Amino acid sequence: MKGKKRQFTDEEIQYIISNWGKESPHSMKKKFNCSWYAVCNIAEKNGLEIPRSNEWTNEEIETLKLLSDKYHYSEIAKIMNKTENAIYIKARRLGITLIQDKRKWTKEEETLLSDLWGTKSIETIAKNMKRTVFSLRVKAVRMGLGPMIRNNYDLITVSDMCDLLNVTRDRITTTWISLGLNLKQKKLTKNMSYYVITWDDLMKFLENNQNEWDSRYVEKNILGTEPEWLKEKRIRDIEENPLWYRKWTEEEIKQAETLFKSGKDYKEIAKIINRSEWAVANLLRNMGYSYMLPRFWKGKDLKYLRENYENMTYLEIAEAIGRTTKAVSSKAEELGYQKKLIKSKNNGGEN
Repeated sequence: MKGKKRQFTDEEIQYIISNWGKESPHSMKKKFNCSWYAVCNIAEKNGLEIPRSNEWTNEEIETLKLLSDKYHYSEIAKIMNKTENAIYIKARRLGITLIQDKRKWTKEEETLLSDLWGTKSIETIAKNMKRTVFSLRVKAVRMGLGPMIRNNYDLITVSDMCDLLNVTRDRITTTWISLGLNLKQKKLTKNMSYYVITWDDLMKFLENNQNEWDSRYVEKNILGTEPEWLKEKRIRDIEENPLWYRKWTEEEIKQAETLFKSGKDYKEIAKIINRSEWAVANLLRNMGYSYMLPRFWKGKDLKYLRENYENMTYLEIAEAIGRTTKAVSSKAEELGYQKKLIKSKNNGGEN
């Protein structure tokens, strides 16, 4: 296959082979900072089947054209149940300009947005500027252009919620739905739909479920003029530091991986990067590291430690209850126990 030449390490090649079919080539190319073709070339050399573009129906082509002016291509891929690469290639072949990765605003664009804001619908402005409705909302707030104009477009997608609130898609579509998040299905065609929520419903959910999200990662006034409950939550979140559920950044992921490879355990990593021990464990497990999840201490194990820490070594206790010596010593220290040093005959005893 043609593609940019790239020298992969043995570890990278093994990653591609192990995760082929579980992770898309598009995701891997971002991970390794190379082309899609380079990743597929490694897979093909190792006897793996290369993904081929499925046949597009006329309905799908029309849907792609319809969505290209409104959503980022990654969101279109989710809506149409296709890979980002398939969307990108098809759009290029059809001569469709997609809304791609976040790009800096130019002075000319800022001036144009300022001139158009309030005179046309936000959908029309987004189409003309080849940006998402969500990005226009954000920019308008940052430029102080005033409240969003009221029109037929008062909906927010799941992906927009992820960016707006800095939470994971899985958290929104599982936990939050179980808590009553009022997602609605919006039909595109007879066989295709996606989920959205109105701004009013979203604000009601956020107010009623304040422990589910962290206001420190939501830009001030991005939700509109902030009510008293939100102002109070911002103060409370600074004091209580509700970090365990927030979405991982690329920098945090790299730091956690580096610390793990340096020999740090989950507890140490969690303390350094200000995350919960379970969050660190789950991240590393999902990254393919074979490492035991942290085990909570049961009553019988604690009892055994209390009864024997004076007369047995940490190693002996660890072997008896099936834990590591470090886990036993850390728990003893946590409980405030002082380990007595027992002199052996060969160390400080009589000859």
